[in-house]
Amino acid sequence: MANWRIRVAVAEDVPDILRMIKDLALYEKEPESRVNNTEKALLRDGFGETPWFGCVIAEELQCSEENCSFPKKRAVGYSFFHHIYSPWDGRALYMEDLYVEPAFRGKGIGTALLKKVSAIALERECVRVDWNVKHWNKVAADFYKNHGAVCLDEWRLFRLTRQRLLELAGKKPEQ
Repeated sequence: MANWRIRVAVAEDVPDILRMIKDLALYEKEPESRVNNTEKALLRDGFGETPWFGCVIAEELQCSEENCSFPKKRAVGYSFFHHIYSPWDGRALYMEDLYVEPAFRGKGIGTALLKKVSAIALERECVRVDWNVKHWNKVAADFYKNHGAVCLDEWRLFRLTRQRLLELAGKKPEQ
């Protein structure tokens, strides 16, 4: 039996989620300060009245020698996702992150997280799950390819940041 489990995140997981988001930023060669999100925003946006995202948690379970009825639990991975809509295909999920702490990689946790997100997508009648992988991250690309994912090399990610959004919308730029 695995000494971990996958479950849907709850509001009490927000500090662990934010910690792992920062860990992922460091893994992706970004400074922790690049993460602008806060516990307050994650609570509002993921666990409020109208959630903007979903999250599943990989949790290590540690039993004490005396009792395993109430094991100690520690979050060691997560997957973060939200709804998108394809005009061509319909409902889809976008998987923003899939992260497993380095000490827990190679134990099937990443696969279990991917399976859980896939199951959620099917429950919500989605036709696909999309995500991005950094060009240098061959380990992640190989992991996804080994699970049947297809790399869409013909697509490129574009982004408008806050200042440009304000300018394009005719709003006053922030100082």
